[in-house]
Amino acid sequence: MLDATSLGLPDALAEVWQGCGGKYDHGGRAGLKLQVQLNLLNGQLTGPVPEGGRASDQRSALQTAPLAPGTLRLADLGYFCLATYADLTRQGIYWLSRLEHGTKLYDAACIKRSLVEFLKQQPKGPVDVAVQVGVNERLACRLIAKRVPPEVAAQRRERLRQKALKKGHRLDKERWALAAWTVYITNVPVAMLSVKEALVLGRCRWQIELLFKLWKNEGHIDESRSAKPWRILCEVYAKLLGMVVQHWLLLISCWSRPDRSLVKASRAVRAHALLLAKRLQLAYMVCATIESLQLWLANGCRINKRRRDPPTYQLLSRLSKAG
Repeated sequence: MLDATSLGLPDALAEVWQGCGGKYDHGGRAGLKLQVQLNLLNGQLTGPVPEGGRASDQRSALQTAPLAPGTLRLADLGYFCLATYADLTRQGIYWLSRLEHGTKLYDAACIKRSLVEFLKQQPKGPVDVAVQVGVNERLACRLIAKRVPPEVAAQRRERLRQKALKKGHRLDKERWALAAWTVYITNVPVAMLSVKEALVLGRCRWQIELLFKLWKNEGHIDESRSAKPWRILCEVYAKLLGMVVQHWLLLISCWSRPDRSLVKASRAVRAHALLLAKRLQLAYMVCATIESLQLWLANGCRINKRRRDPPTYQLLSRLSKAG
């Protein structure tokens, strides 16, 4: 999984980390963007790679980071690039992505189609058809789509309305219509990935968003009580180092247990932090403290099961049992 999160910084740091300069989304003169790649299977973390707040995700070093053949790559729309997907396909790497609005679509007969009209003409139920996307690349792939419940479509449309109001833009009619659909494109063959599996895996991308939420809400990487720019920047670096150490402790303690809450587990890690710091000079005592943490997490920090809107680990477990 590949994504980025942004932090606002004091304007005095603009020469170090240049921001977007706008009014929205950390748009000050100075800003920091953290590029992160997360392996959901084993928790391996690549990054956080710091970049200026106005840096393009598509030009990030992680956009072209090497992956093993057979890997499935999930990325935010900021990294959407048909040339990159074509290159990944040539390398034997699979990808699953939401479809960027405005991407040209061609049906199996190579006829250019409107996505909204094309979806309307499909039979009822989930859509899974072979298409080509892009003008220059004409990338062959599967188009997977499913209607969302009315309440979800209403929530999406309200966000579109608020965003248009905030930025002074007119509502886009096509975006408005597509709010009723969840749409993906992928190069994974039908024999390897069903529509149901694709929709669940697409949801897995939010796990990296939850990691960023963990760093901000629990690690407070975007907060400081200081008014001194350089102290604030030093705090950001120190807290990021702390988050990397915390992530390592989570990996060896509970990552193999998908029903564990990372929020609850991170609090347990911080409860052991002072003890770990005191014992750093004595390796055997550090190991004993980590073993104590592992036992603690083995018996707690569970995610509660839900019948309505089940968490991702439940959905993945159901797929595993069904397979």
